[in-house]
Amino acid sequence: MTVRTGSCLCGARAYEIDGDVDGVWICHCSLCRKASGSNGNSILIVPRERFRWLKGEDHAVTYALRSTYTITRCKTCGTPLPAEVDERNIYVTAGTLDTPLGKGVKAHLFCASRADWDRDEPDAHVFDERPG
Repeated sequence: MTVRTGSCLCGARAYEIDGDVDGVWICHCSLCRKASGSNGNSILIVPRERFRWLKGEDHAVTYALRSTYTITRCKTCGTPLPAEVDERNIYVTAGTLDTPLGKGVKAHLFCASRADWDRDEPDAHVFDERPG
């Protein structure tokens, strides 16, 4: 069975996922854009029984922004962490994976709420590394 690991930026929190996932889901709603500071939240939907914390379970702070929207972050580095508000699934922030996923984006959600800048300009540059 495939096991994937992930962690926050400072390494205080770490987790494992057993088995494969079907791909990344990106939510473009205004709440997810604000919570991430980017074009949205990129998540993996993982059945609860296939997710486990390896360390740092007590090293989190959760913000209840609305009754239906919370975000959990590492107390030290502020990394957005997997959401555990659902009884069946854990919503793992895809950027916290330490091992390759081997899958791409499966779905884009709330595209009507997408930021107007969430697109490439015709002359956009693409770099494999930071330009010198």
